[in-house]
Amino acid sequence: MNKQLSLLTAGALLLASFSQAQAMSVEWTGNYRFEYTQLSSTTLGSPQKGKSYFLNSLQLSPKIIAADGMNVVAKLDVLTNSAYPDSQAGAVLGGGPTKGGTGGSSTADDAAVTSGHQGSTELRVSQLYMNVNQEYGAIVVGRAPIEFGLGITHNAGNGMFDHWSDTMDMVGYKFLIGNLSLMPIIGKPYNPSPNAGGEITDVIWNIEYNNPETESIFGIFHQSRSAGMASNDANPLTYGAGATKIGGWKTQSVNFLLGRGWDGFKFKLEAGFNSGETGIQVSGQEVKLNGYGIVTEMNFPRPESKSQWSLKAGLVSGDDPDTTNFEGYALDRNYDIAFLLFNHSMGQYDIFRSQFQRPSKQCGTAPCSPYDRNQSIDDDAVSNVVFVSPTWDYKMSDRWSWRNSLTWAQLQADPITGGTVKGKDVGFEWDSAFVYAPHERLTWINQFGFLFPGSAWSGTEAQNFDKKFNYGFVSKAAISF
Repeated sequence: MNKQLSLLTAGALLLASFSQAQAMSVEWTGNYRFEYTQLSSTTLGSPQKGKSYFLNSLQLSPKIIAADGMNVVAKLDVLTNSAYPDSQAGAVLGGGPTKGGTGGSSTADDAAVTSGHQGSTELRVSQLYMNVNQEYGAIVVGRAPIEFGLGITHNAGNGMFDHWSDTMDMVGYKFLIGNLSLMPIIGKPYNPSPNAGGEITDVIWNIEYNNPETESIFGIFHQSRSAGMASNDANPLTYGAGATKIGGWKTQSVNFLLGRGWDGFKFKLEAGFNSGETGIQVSGQEVKLNGYGIVTEMNFPRPESKSQWSLKAGLVSGDDPDTTNFEGYALDRNYDIAFLLFNHSMGQYDIFRSQFQRPSKQCGTAPCSPYDRNQSIDDDAVSNVVFVSPTWDYKMSDRWSWRNSLTWAQLQADPITGGTVKGKDVGFEWDSAFVYAPHERLTWINQFGFLFPGSAWSGTEAQNFDKKFNYGFVSKAAISF
């Protein structure tokens, strides 16, 4: 790490010198955050298997302004998470020496109990692209972020505490016609060799209309993904026991956005739909995608009042394990509704049928399974539910506010193969947070979450799993610059 930081420093000094000579400039933005999370239980039964962890992370985003309208943008992640290498979650506080901990050590310096240093991590580059702005449009080339609408499907992870991000190697051009924009994109999620064939290709159309005067928004994001059999690496475990690969991947993802705003009421609605062929066969039939998610956000602004109200509500399909097709749909992991629900996997079984989107742990032979519930961070997502979540914000002073939300949810599809759950009531969660913001660039949040599980957590009558009350706490601070 010392060598990498020295090279980074030398490169920055060289770039600064070159910038002065060539009349270029470099703008740096970023985000440093520190988070502590604790859950009393991940099983909702006995044993409880609670978990707690610290996360420490820094993201740096340099923008090189080469000329008017011509920029090169990158994103660097400092202190990465070895368990989730492609996330922006940050390192777990307490990372020991390279060979420390339960894995054993070869010398005293490598042992966590006797060494005087922490372990090091690699500096990760998650984005690097060129952006050229013109009078009637802009071109984007490189590894760039993907964002659309409310972020329920395509989410770049620009939030202050977002742990995940969507990126793609792409070439795209954004046409601007007044309030209307049209952006065709060719993406390459995977291309193993210069040899033709074997790659995965995306064809994307992003159409948006945005009128700031009337606060009217309308958008369509259409994504077609195709891959041959050789590059179709979909996990067969996602689609059921005995699944085998028989062909390539050919699917479509379509998202619609609608929004409107008035003085006392504003709303946005996004709907996403998946369809197409997976190239995976179960019981002699090819699995086809048939999932959807619909989410609306409402705000009731009252500038003259210290109290503010908002509402999130949605309907997200879940996979029915008794059918061949895959009806599951998961919202982006950055799209949070509650603190415990849909963030931290809990209970005795995969109640939301959301395991298909959870990152897998590193193992010797693929496919690998997700991390155990008490070993994972907030890697769960909203799936297989209908939910309603109102929020009340009260501004106590210029620096302090009190935020409360109540989330209720109910299952869509029965998540148990060949069985019937005792009930589909997920229950409700009350989250209460004190937010300290002395400056627009600094935020400190202390939040408690209280989950009152419903009958859905019990499984079938025969299983009758425990569904005990659960609670958690998170304290997190972030500095943006």
